Amino acid sequence: MKFDIDSKAKINPSNLTAKTDVPECCVITFFGDVINEMLQSNQLKQIATFYSCTINLPVYETIYNSKPVGLVQGFLGAAGSAALLEELIVMGFKKFIVCGAAGVLQKNIQVGHLVLPYSAVRDEGVSYHYIEPSREVECNKHAIKTIEEFLKNENIPFIKAKTWTTDAFYRETENKIALRVSEGCVTVEMEAAAFFAVSTFRNVVLGQLLFGGDDLSGVEWDARRWSSREEIRRSLVQLSLKACLKL
Repeated sequence: MKFDIDSKAKINPSNLTAKTDVPECCVITFFGDVINEMLQSNQLKQIATFYSCTINLPVYETIYNSKPVGLVQGFLGAAGSAALLEELIVMGFKKFIVCGAAGVLQKNIQVGHLVLPYSAVRDEGVSYHYIEPSREVECNKHAIKTIEEFLKNENIPFIKAKTWTTDAFYRETENKIALRVSEGCVTVEMEAAAFFAVSTFRNVVLGQLLFGGDDLSGVEWDARRWSSREEIRRSLVQLSLKACLKL
């Protein structure tokens, strides 16, 4: 795949959305249930919308520690995530924390344990359109340093590690998993490489927090009831709002 250094595209995100009055910081979370809870308890005010042909995602503002922070549900997969981030940047957001769950590739990572990804193996397609081809893409160093210091100050245990971003979760074969483990990956998800590449290209600060979800390290896949861990999801969103204000 040949990388095109031309920064101008035929269709730009500014063609589809416009700058608006938004906070500097924004949390992108894949936990729609937490957003719905906050909406029901009147903690959110809608300030914009991300439109797509399959789903429209409201962009909210909430107040955390007396400061406004953006909050929006993530779009599953690298392509949708890249488009969402592009338009959020045009709206005026400059600092991002992404929070979600990831499959674990090591048995000793418990459900809910936090992972701070410092780089992602690029096993998706989006990142190759934003930065030159390479095996991995790094997370923003300022974001990593800030989040790492924040978690230590909060006395929250975490693993700083490499993640594997794939486009095809139904093609996570034994051979591929073994290869990614040998490369140092401890988690697998579908968006990190795209988020890191787009934020690098657009020169914004973005970090990510993952919690250990389903387990792919054994002979058989173990869901570990990761999608029903409401308290973990709720706590991670609140933690991300707090961390985002530190960026």
